[in-house]
Amino acid sequence: MARSYPKEFRDHVVRTARHRGEGVTIGRIAGDFGVHPSTLRKWMRQADIGGGAGQVNTEQVADVLDQQDVELAAISIDDPVRQGPGRITEPVLDPQLELLPTDSMDWEDFERLLLDLGRHELGLRSLSYFGKRGQEQKGLDIVGTNAHGSAEGIQSKRHQQFTVADLNKAVDKYTRSTLPFTLVRLVIGVSCKTDDRAVVERKTALNEQHHPLEIDIWDQSRILEMLRDKPEIVIKYFGPGAAERFCVPHVLAPVEIPGPDAVATADAVLLGPLASTDAQGLLDGAKSISADDPAGALVLYRDIQNRLIAAGFPGHAAEFDNTVAELCVRAGEEDTAIRLLMDALWAAENTGNLLRADRVTGILRDLAGFPAFGPIQNQAARTPALGSAFEIADFVTAHMHSPVPSRIDLPTGATGSTDSANRARTVIFAAERALGNDDLAWITAHREQLESTATEVAGTHIDVAVRLRLTVADATGEWADLIHNARTGMRRDLKALTLARHARHKLLQAAPTEADSEWQEAISEACLAKRHADAADWLYSQRFVASRYSGLHEDKWHPLAQALSDLPSRPKIVTSAADAREKALAALHHDELRVAAINLRRQLLDGIRSAAFYDEREARRLLGQIYRVTDDLPLAAYYTIGAGDYKEARAVAVAFVDVYHDVTELMKSPLSWVAASALQFATEQADLIPDDQVETVIELALSAINDVVSGARLDSPVFSPQMYLSAYGLLAALSVRLPASDARTLLEMLTDAVVVEENHYRRTDESHVAIAAGVARTHGGDLRTAALEQLVGLYARGAHPFPSNARDVLVANLDRVGDRLREMAECGHYEAAALLGYSDPDHVSPEAAQAGAQRLREPTKNGPNRIATGTGAVNDSLLAAVLPVEERIACIEMLMSNAASPWEPSSNRDTYLIAANNLTGDLDEEHRRQFFDKAIDFAVNPPASQADALNGSMSSPLGSMRINDRSDSRPAAIYLAARLAESPEEKRLVRDTALRLIGIGSDDDYRVTKALQLVKSELGDNIGLLAQGSWTLRSLAAILWAESTAIPEDLGKALSQDPDARVRRALANALGRTAHRQGSGVRERLLQDPRWSVRSVLRPTAPPP
Repeated sequence: MARSYPKEFRDHVVRTARHRGEGVTIGRIAGDFGVHPSTLRKWMRQADIGGGAGQVNTEQVADVLDQQDVELAAISIDDPVRQGPGRITEPVLDPQLELLPTDSMDWEDFERLLLDLGRHELGLRSLSYFGKRGQEQKGLDIVGTNAHGSAEGIQSKRHQQFTVADLNKAVDKYTRSTLPFTLVRLVIGVSCKTDDRAVVERKTALNEQHHPLEIDIWDQSRILEMLRDKPEIVIKYFGPGAAERFCVPHVLAPVEIPGPDAVATADAVLLGPLASTDAQGLLDGAKSISADDPAGALVLYRDIQNRLIAAGFPGHAAEFDNTVAELCVRAGEEDTAIRLLMDALWAAENTGNLLRADRVTGILRDLAGFPAFGPIQNQAARTPALGSAFEIADFVTAHMHSPVPSRIDLPTGATGSTDSANRARTVIFAAERALGNDDLAWITAHREQLESTATEVAGTHIDVAVRLRLTVADATGEWADLIHNARTGMRRDLKALTLARHARHKLLQAAPTEADSEWQEAISEACLAKRHADAADWLYSQRFVASRYSGLHEDKWHPLAQALSDLPSRPKIVTSAADAREKALAALHHDELRVAAINLRRQLLDGIRSAAFYDEREARRLLGQIYRVTDDLPLAAYYTIGAGDYKEARAVAVAFVDVYHDVTELMKSPLSWVAASALQFATEQADLIPDDQVETVIELALSAINDVVSGARLDSPVFSPQMYLSAYGLLAALSVRLPASDARTLLEMLTDAVVVEENHYRRTDESHVAIAAGVARTHGGDLRTAALEQLVGLYARGAHPFPSNARDVLVANLDRVGDRLREMAECGHYEAAALLGYSDPDHVSPEAAQAGAQRLREPTKNGPNRIATGTGAVNDSLLAAVLPVEERIACIEMLMSNAASPWEPSSNRDTYLIAANNLTGDLDEEHRRQFFDKAIDFAVNPPASQADALNGSMSSPLGSMRINDRSDSRPAAIYLAARLAESPEEKRLVRDTALRLIGIGSDDDYRVTKALQLVKSELGDNIGLLAQGSWTLRSLAAILWAESTAIPEDLGKALSQDPDARVRRALANALGRTAHRQGSGVRERLLQDPRWSVRSVLRPTAPPP
């Protein structure tokens, strides 16, 4: 037997189902009333059989209903039962439980109830009890702050009767007390009913007397009114049974996923959707009458579409939209055609379906009477309404297809002539696109229009209205009213969205604590609304905040987000193109950069308007990479810096080549990852910063350091990029351009960073070395003394790395630092001893020289059972170079022998050969010739290396262990041969061998170039070949041109425009050393070079004192 329900209930449910709104399913209605969908369909069928819903008799037809299951399941799709309602009649809910026993609650529980209502009804935050038990509470039990930051208070009165005297006493107790704050609202919560007219009149009088203080009474009736739609609070204080009987229906309807029967699906695959739904005959009939009877054909086409949609083939149904719209226009239903197509347009935009949007736009273009292609500015539409619809559709699709941020020109005329719904959708589309373009100025300029549109559709499209107001808040920063509305009366899912967007706003203001708190609240609300996909996205946003500002000690967010992603979820609050990211990555894989950029811009837009910061940041990062590849470099810089992708930002800076791109505004960002990436971008372009801007950049870098130290700007404690280190890196790159005052300030800031505990280092060491070296190189007096003192201190403790240009500064200032270096060498500082051996051989101690020679004469320890890298031979050779030639010959012989060992990798061989090069001074002819022949033979036919073979076997990118060693020792061998060559024949042999080694090794032909430079007298006509080679070879060509008077001017002009600044710098240095070419136009060109390191070489400067 079917379950018996009251007749009135059945009639009410059937009426509601018959008059349901468009898009509301029978299953949804059934779920709202707690009955099974099949039961509701039986009731509706029986009502038809009986002549109306009012004639249903449950006692008589229960058995009949069970017998009609098969008949009901087989109702055809064109049955009148399935047609939409004529009008909507809202049901009246009549709760069974009228009162809740607030007057019987414990005192503490009643106070807690008022506290919860303060949070949920008034939107108060920072709620707390005012004072401890026994303390004077001055007329207040609970205090909190509203969205505007003002204080509001609640008094708790658990009375059986509340009189005028009680009201006066409650108000007087507060107004006569002295408090450190002022309330804007005083709520008196009373557990009983307060319906005495005298109390109401007295409350009105007290409000007038104490204006602007608002006095309100929450009695039992008012409290119960507030609790009707808050089942979670009722459950907490009165139990689930009371919530079920007292509250309005609060069980969320399950997500319904309609799907066709499996057999019907199989038939559709085999026969086609039209045949499987018996629609082919209808289609044939519609085609036959469409020319003469558009209205009749329209009925048939609508029937066909309904059948296809019901069978689960909406895509096939959409194929007939063009025909249906055309028939609507011909049948005099132009408004219907426009509504149909505009709904399809917005559906396509919501899901990011570009093809569908293009199709709709094409249909509207055709219906409006415009040609299929070309501009339409001077053409009139068939009707104004169709022209406006096409203009809106064309505007939308143009921006959907844009791979770059594009100017937004809202079609004001078209939006003004359409209905409010389409106008609002067009305006929100434009506003959110502006937000996705970071064009907040556009939003601010159109604020009045956005707000008026939001007001216009607040009653019909509340989601659009809220999103419009969120966009305005993002641009203006005015959030208080919106947050208050969200916490007091907004739909739960929209409340969650509002809080999440506010969290994003707080993050962009570098307020991570507030952002995390807002996202946490948004996640809670989203879960209650079963928007688990949004909640998961916001968990990843929280994860980013924690990792950026606190360090990720324990990842509690990812597992929770994964768990939420596995739960059934209602659609995302802001409908998004769920596959935009996947489409973008696939397009990147196939090198379809335009498609990738379009989809990444959609991912960026969805990330911003859904407050999914992880998605937003990823889209910015990938867009930056695409724009670099497509040579949209300003955009690439903006997006990579905005994403905090500091490595890519440096790559973009390099891609600008010799063009300076100003990112100083981004250096001021409160966001550490943005400011740090901008600083690193500027570091890569330090040589390009114009002279009139360099001091501004220096001040910004110093300000970034001071802001981090003072806490004015928050930096990441762990993860790169870090603003503090990036600022020091920029100052290091500008160290030779620092004004004296800034140089002194910077040295003072770094004074305490010289000395550290043993076996420790500072993260600023690398920048510190460069800064001290640059200041010492360009300044004199006490500044140079202070810089050298720090530089020697860093060298003494082995600050790594200590580059060659910093060592050159020590060598250039031996008169100031020589004693300190010798002291370090005597104490066992190996690097200092080698540096002195190179720069001041007269002061190398015999003991140190002999010790170095002894190590050089030792055979290699590498063999079949041991392969090690690193020899220390070069430093030892600098010490041993002061020894007599006989002792040096023994060292060279062992070095050559070790280099030939099959168990030495090329990197070790290279150091042995360079060490031998340092020992070749004053060799006798026999040994010179012997070593020359060996070096040439090594360069032409190097001995096989088992170590290189082993390393090569582990070079596969797919290997679990990879060694990527492309070094080659032949260039070092030819360099040694060039050092030993004396006769023209030997020099020509070196030249020819060196030219054949161009491109060998991984040092950009540096050793080959040095070898050719040693035999430059034999290069002759080879300078043209050199000018086409690597940057090192082109630099040599530039030097040879500057030193020659015979080589044509055109070569110098070409080299002065070389894309590699190192070549131009070599040319400038060569011109500065020679008297030739003084009147050459090449000199003038180099004086105007965009790089400071080039033009400054030829500009006269006073030497530092």
